[in-house]
Amino acid sequence: MWDLEQTTPALAKVAPALPDPHTPRLARRVFVVIVDGLRLDRSYELPFLDELRRRGVDTEAQSHYPTWSRPNYVSILTGVPPTASGVRTNHHSTPVALDSLMDRARAAGLHAASATDYDVLPKLFLRPRDPAHAAETQDLDIDAMEDPFSAEAVRAPDAPLASPFDDARYAPWPGGFPEAGAQVAAGNDELVVMLVGAVDAAGHAHGGDSPQYREATEIADRALARALARVDLTQDAIVITADHGHTGRGGHGGLEPEVLTVPLIMAGAGVKPGATSLDAHLIDVAPTVAALLGIPAPGHGLGRTLTELLQLDEGAANARVIADEQRLTMTRGVLAGAQAQAEVAVLEQRALRIGMVIGGALLAAALAYLLVRRHVMKFDWRVLLVSVPAFFIVYYALIGTLGQRFSPSLLPAQGHLAATMAKYGLAAMVVQLAASMWALRNQGSLAERLAKANAIAWTGLMLAMIPAGLVWAFFPPPYVSVPSPVWLVMIPAVEVAVACAAVDVALTLLVELIIFAARAWHRDHPAME
Repeated sequence: MWDLEQTTPALAKVAPALPDPHTPRLARRVFVVIVDGLRLDRSYELPFLDELRRRGVDTEAQSHYPTWSRPNYVSILTGVPPTASGVRTNHHSTPVALDSLMDRARAAGLHAASATDYDVLPKLFLRPRDPAHAAETQDLDIDAMEDPFSAEAVRAPDAPLASPFDDARYAPWPGGFPEAGAQVAAGNDELVVMLVGAVDAAGHAHGGDSPQYREATEIADRALARALARVDLTQDAIVITADHGHTGRGGHGGLEPEVLTVPLIMAGAGVKPGATSLDAHLIDVAPTVAALLGIPAPGHGLGRTLTELLQLDEGAANARVIADEQRLTMTRGVLAGAQAQAEVAVLEQRALRIGMVIGGALLAAALAYLLVRRHVMKFDWRVLLVSVPAFFIVYYALIGTLGQRFSPSLLPAQGHLAATMAKYGLAAMVVQLAASMWALRNQGSLAERLAKANAIAWTGLMLAMIPAGLVWAFFPPPYVSVPSPVWLVMIPAVEVAVACAAVDVALTLLVELIIFAARAWHRDHPAME
């Protein structure tokens, strides 16, 4: 999981492209609201959201893979998707060195505020007070401060860092979010970012099809109604979306339609009532909000301005499109160069790594041949066909079923794929051990039985290690490109399989040694029976 993260992606190494389209400001203030985990179909029949839909835009947007929270907070506020931002999972723990909506607002002399019940949002965009010390943020662990006794927490009060928000309200206590939201709404900050996490928590705990999830959406809707009650939609605009949805059983990260499709609701000044968009993505939110405020879009972004949703005349709309194209020419060029370099590096190492895997397999085969010649290992194919497949059939069947068809959406909140795989591996180990004991029963002498157990151990370990070696050869970390959903599950799965196979080998041989010793002792001491 940590190999997926990039502290300094290619875009962060270049200055942002900031063509200014000089279009008129459409809204006095813009409220960007992220309802964490709200999938599209569950966002309807909510009084406040439906009222905004009636007064403005009711459309949808596509989240970005991997569809986890931190990656798509960044997508929304910078216009950079996870593949390019370097923020690929919820384990990303360093500030994001990409141009953001907050940076553009403050550069234009505007002010930014936030209200959230999840403290990671402002921490993700911390900036060094002195640009000369920007490298210091690359080693900063924003999650380490959750332990109040850690060295990072002790040093935090005097850290040379600045918040991206002029006014940042973090209110995790009951009733805190609408109170904090109402306070920033009553202020004068031109850009306000709100994040509410109750819906996502319910999705993970009970699933997107559960009544508890529905109740959480209603609670969030009422909280937003209270927080935004005094917003003047004749002068200000509200943009509501989500970072991802949830599967029916709960979970996200993959490309399931219910995970990928989220609401995009806009209402107020500058918004064209009744308009829709056929291909909106979360990376389009940042340039669209920038257009509402009349400022350049974040300069590292890969999204476009959703001009079809805004009250722009033809000239202003064309100016935004041209500015987007100029920015995209730079950002796409940087990414293409980084991708080409990464592919060359992978190809240079792949042949060597494949050779190492093949060499290791041949060496293991030679060792097995010597052990067979010395009668230490004996291959009985009937025994092998019963015992060896047991682990792999159970293990991968559990991943495919409980793991929602080999999708990273199996991952629990703030979890780790390898830890989840280990649970499936433990169950498969128990089945494999039982199958081995059953297959080895009545197998001649004790020495012969132990030799067959050695063959089971060698075969199982080889069947686990060779795929892991090939994965290591074809998908070497760190990952400039993010593996597909299936491979994002399979890479840790085959690695965990090696660990489980090694433990299973030890357990199988330990049981056989105990049986061997016990029977030998009874044979030598028949009077004790």
